[in-house]
Amino acid sequence: MHKRPIPIAHRRQRGAALFLAMIFLVLLAVLALAASSTSIMQERMTGGLRNDQLGLMGAESAVRGGEARLWNLSFNSGQPFPPCVGGSTGACVYMADANGLFDARAQAFRTQRTWINPASDGAFAYDQTLTSLTGSAITASIASQPRILIQYLGPARTPPFRSGGAIHPAGTTARVGEHHLYRVTARSQGGTNAVVRVVESYFSSMNLTNTNYNPGDP
Repeated sequence: MHKRPIPIAHRRQRGAALFLAMIFLVLLAVLALAASSTSIMQERMTGGLRNDQLGLMGAESAVRGGEARLWNLSFNSGQPFPPCVGGSTGACVYMADANGLFDARAQAFRTQRTWINPASDGAFAYDQTLTSLTGSAITASIASQPRILIQYLGPARTPPFRSGGAIHPAGTTARVGEHHLYRVTARSQGGTNAVVRVVESYFSSMNLTNTNYNPGDP
């Protein structure tokens, strides 16, 4: 029995197939790495956007909480906001001194980009828990409880206007100086402390503060 020799061209063809297979494996590995990198980047972008939105929702919830606190107060029933004096803590309202300036803590709370230590920010915590949530609400948990600061801006210097609602019955005319303005500032972190959002609103109502207090007086 005679064995037929394997042609040299055949052997060369087998080597070429192995080489092509290696090239395709390398290309597939590169494509897989690129797809994985893109997926990780998109996941990080989505997480960052979600983190930012959590911070915004926390700040907006807190500013509404500050407005609700003002809404439920009544100066005439003996429940006015006390003025923030010196190292005051808790729910109080900041009032301008004789030069029209506010406490440095209030200014820092409104403008500082980073999170401020709650022990020294001069604000008070939002009373609805938004941290350490469990169950189905855990995805809405934020890193720190939102903080609220309220400033009294004085009487509203507006011309008479016709208004309706809870402050005045429909069709009545509000007089100059009858309304008082409050500025509510809320700060919130996102799902992590990498995000800080600040939201402000202006609240007009009757006098809810002890306006006999004058910080600039001796």
